[in-house]
Amino acid sequence: MRLTLAGCPLVVEPDDALQPDEGAGLERLARSSRCSVSTLDPFRLDLVDALPWPGADLDAFADGAPAEVSVVGDQLRVTHRRFAAEIDPAGLLGRLYRRPEHGGAVEIVLRVALAARLPSLGGLPLHAAGLVLDGRGVVFFGPSGAGKSTLSGLAPGPVLSDEFVVVTLEPPTLRATGFWGEMDESSPPPGEVPLAALVELAKGPAFRLERLAPGLAVRRLLGVLVVPPHPRLWSAAMGLAGEATKAVPVYRMEWTPDEPPWDRLRTSLAGR
Repeated sequence: MRLTLAGCPLVVEPDDALQPDEGAGLERLARSSRCSVSTLDPFRLDLVDALPWPGADLDAFADGAPAEVSVVGDQLRVTHRRFAAEIDPAGLLGRLYRRPEHGGAVEIVLRVALAARLPSLGGLPLHAAGLVLDGRGVVFFGPSGAGKSTLSGLAPGPVLSDEFVVVTLEPPTLRATGFWGEMDESSPPPGEVPLAALVELAKGPAFRLERLAPGLAVRRLLGVLVVPPHPRLWSAAMGLAGEATKAVPVYRMEWTPDEPPWDRLRTSLAGR
């Protein structure tokens, strides 16, 4: 199956190895990430019947434990009690073994592969919400509990995701990835929109917006990068984070759900 996420083409094969729920999940991802057609070489994920490396011990993981991403040489390994995958970011190839009768592995591995692919293409993957205000994108980021999903639920316009979005530069653009957190799309949002600002969220008694100094803005943005722990990938992503903070303004916004920030935020962003 072929799909494009955040402008990156991917292929999952063979088709007949996909379980019905996996195929439906990939179709949902494709609908939720309607970015421009890409001529890039695709990343290929092969569904295999054997563990992708010798000695992989899935039983060492407890039930309910999250997937673990590690680096071995130039390879990324994604391990879970129910599956194991090895990803070659430079070679654009991955292999995934999953135990029978367990879904979700394909989407998890594609998410890691996408985050590994993006920095070399000028894309900054962020654990953040992406909203559209008056035709322009605004990224809202912050630690867990800052209110990304709550704010997304109050949005007056389209939401690209409450969980995982991508910023590209030249020109600054906000892109959907197809991945969601607590929310889910009720209808396909726009796949990409011009980027107006990056906004760090904080809870407060009332609306307050302040622009962050460049150095502080970069440090705050690094805290929400969704990049696998590979030095080469992080080096590229850190450079992109610095460029992003120069290309668009970065703010810290205090807000309360009792007073949605949209009118004041629109006024503050007008003309930028």
